Amino acid sequence: MEQSLLNVSGMSCSGCEQRIAKVLKQLDGVFKAEANYGSGEVRIIFDISKTSEPSIRDAIAQAGYEVSQ
Repeated sequence: MEQSLLNVSGMSCSGCEQRIAKVLKQLDGVFKAEANYGSGEVRIIFDISKTSEPSIRDAIAQAGYEVSQ
C-alpha cells in the first residue's frame, strides 16, 4: 500500500470533498480517499501495482480541481 497527501485547490464545500472522494474511489487500486476543503488536502491510500500518483492527479484534474506540485 502507498499513501499520498496532495494539496488540491478549488474545493469550496463538503460537496467538493465528496466529489473528489467518489472519483478517486472509482479508480482501480484506491482503497481510501479523503478530501478536506478546509485544509485543501486529499489523502489517498492505494495499491501502487494497480494505479499511480500521476493517474490520481489526472482524475482530480478531470473532476475540475487543481493539484499542486
